[in-house]
Amino acid sequence: MKMQAFPNPRSGPSDYAVGGLALLAISTATEVAEGIPDEQAHGFFVAIGRRMAALEPLDGVNDASVLCARINAFWQALDWGEIELAVGRDAIVVRHRDLPTEIAPDRAGHWARMLLGVLEGAYDSWFRVLGSGPVLRTTAEWKGDTLELRHGR
Repeated sequence: MKMQAFPNPRSGPSDYAVGGLALLAISTATEVAEGIPDEQAHGFFVAIGRRMAALEPLDGVNDASVLCARINAFWQALDWGEIELAVGRDAIVVRHRDLPTEIAPDRAGHWARMLLGVLEGAYDSWFRVLGSGPVLRTTAEWKGDTLELRHGR
């Protein structure tokens, strides 16, 4: 991986150090993915997602459109795309699109695996705050450029 693959250094005091954060994120994802077994790496990323979800407590939300708006506001503030939410009889399905999948060259797919775990943890945490029981679980899978999460049986 070459430094030229990352965003240019910030040009003014109001910009964020996106290039440095991208380097830190992809390096962390790679180190975790290559240093520990897959199941432990996934658990680590899920735990990060739970921490992120705690920054947007959704307790008291009892309407799917309000839930969708609150979650979208959270991800949009991070420039992490947006979601569509479908409440079905057997599950809640979240289609999360426009995620930052191209932050750096990642031929091994560590960044995508990290995003999958982080978002699985975040959504599972939010659904549990909203009253989900222990029988239900959250799963996530990439469908092209969209991460689809399913919370149900």
